[in-house]
Amino acid sequence: MDGGYYAIKGFEYQIDKTLLEVLTANSEDAVIRLEQIQDIDSDAFVIQVKYKEASKLTPSLIRKPVVQLIEEYNTNPSKEYILYCYFADNNGHTENVDLDFLNKILGSQKDNYSDNIKNNFLRNFKLCFSPEFQSQYESVLQNLQRLPFCNSNDDAQYYYSILVDYLRKKVVNNAPENTSLRQVTKEELLKHLNNGRRIVFMPAFLDYLGQQAYLKLLKSRFRKPIKNQNTIFKYGDIIIDDSCSLGSLTLQIIEKHYAKATHDVKPLTFVIPDSKIDSVKKHLISNDCLFNDGYESIQFNQRLFESPPIINKKTIGTRTTSSLSKTSFKARLINETTFNRLSEFGLQGTWILIDSPLNHLIGESNVQVINQLNTQQILKLF
Repeated sequence: MDGGYYAIKGFEYQIDKTLLEVLTANSEDAVIRLEQIQDIDSDAFVIQVKYKEASKLTPSLIRKPVVQLIEEYNTNPSKEYILYCYFADNNGHTENVDLDFLNKILGSQKDNYSDNIKNNFLRNFKLCFSPEFQSQYESVLQNLQRLPFCNSNDDAQYYYSILVDYLRKKVVNNAPENTSLRQVTKEELLKHLNNGRRIVFMPAFLDYLGQQAYLKLLKSRFRKPIKNQNTIFKYGDIIIDDSCSLGSLTLQIIEKHYAKATHDVKPLTFVIPDSKIDSVKKHLISNDCLFNDGYESIQFNQRLFESPPIINKKTIGTRTTSSLSKTSFKARLINETTFNRLSEFGLQGTWILIDSPLNHLIGESNVQVINQLNTQQILKLF
């Protein structure tokens, strides 16, 4: 049996349930918590989520979560306590639990609690057998399509991938001593979708869409650099495909940017990990691609680095056109260490972060994030 498969699928299942609770909350500022008291909780309820795709229901299999819920009930009897679970032979309904059934679930631990406590707990307890994995996922998409800015199922799948990544990071990026940060509201999620930041990454349902369909969806959402505006790429731990080195990716992005460019085209800027910048520079040099690195290998000069290129307009006979003829450089390259030492960054524009965290120098600029795509897949977005 593949334990890793079921563990990952169970966590994705819990994330989907969390999304459903947030999206269907009565108030946009209602706080939903992840992995704090239990799997999911709020001021009104506590939910234990158990995904047992390969198991049939027996009372002993739900003993531990029920005991945990009773213990939580004893600390706060005002909340609703829910065991939300999936078993191979039970799904899509709520089971009535009486005292006899509860005692069967508790087994040898039934005498740890008085009948009075157990009966009071049952008034606040629900045993919900959830729908199948795919059905719950589709319920999330249906709720996303009710958002005013979501116009199609494709939109819903795109927003879903953004929110799943957002919720997953709420857990992964907050260690046990910071569990109080593992919480979210509907207002927060809507703001995250509306704040102008475009997020592109490989979601949990890549296999559901298929790679070709998924990349097509991403390409329709990705905004390519505008030629007469500054765009800054910040590379992180990029997945390098054998057919496309980081230097090749960078050069091809530059060449696409300068295809049929007019004289007002702005050079692209690349912030590159220290270990990879030399290979990128060598690739550009070998392909006669001019760049400005602010002389960082000698003594970095930020003023020269941020200065505009010298350009020549194309002439036809005696007439000067708006087309670009020559430019003193097509790209700016800076290593990550030099960039991180800057107290401020004078190049204002849109940012494309590739497997790289948000940096304080980016400020409130418009940002697109590309995570978990390899170099060849990233190139297809352009």
